[in-house]
Amino acid sequence: MNVAALTKPHAVEHLTADLSSYNVDITLIRETHLKSRHSDSVFTIPGYMMLRRDRAGRRGGGVALYVRTTMPLQGVWTYSADNPTYELLWADVGDMFIGALYHPPRPLYTPDSLFYYIQGCIDEITCNHPAASLVLAGDFNQLSHDALVDRTGLTQIVKQPTRGANIFDRIYVSCPLHYDSASCEVGRPQRSPGGRGVYCFSASQSQ
Repeated sequence: MNVAALTKPHAVEHLTADLSSYNVDITLIRETHLKSRHSDSVFTIPGYMMLRRDRAGRRGGGVALYVRTTMPLQGVWTYSADNPTYELLWADVGDMFIGALYHPPRPLYTPDSLFYYIQGCIDEITCNHPAASLVLAGDFNQLSHDALVDRTGLTQIVKQPTRGANIFDRIYVSCPLHYDSASCEVGRPQRSPGGRGVYCFSASQSQ
């Protein structure tokens, strides 16, 4: 979801309503605009645990995950070569590692350096947790789909456009056969605190 800043008035209330309406287990929030001065307690939603990664050194940005408390959340997974330049947050949820990514339109890094960083994260996770499945989701903007697939071996499962004719908001998975479908529901723009649409992704797992 793009809530265009969790810090705006009533943003948490709107997000709470969206999570309830869509019956969401795990949601990714991009452009949280949270900084170290913002306490987690202000953004708590009953029934969910919040994980966050704030943008370092610049305004805006940031990603967060809200995970339903009934999910087997182990906490944040941190790469041994962690670099705060990249807005990439990993969560360990049972036998699944979920990466929440925001790649801004004007990053301070090169696309190739981000590919290298993502590849390093995935290599370390799969080395230490060979049976785990991977999900990498978020706002990729103009980041090359083909290059990401080539570097990671992941499969992109969102097939419908998410903004205009483009698929900028994507879900990549390591085990595509575990998912029947992936969809993107676009909420009403007036529900979003910044006047933007709310993107709610769902991926139904095969039984």
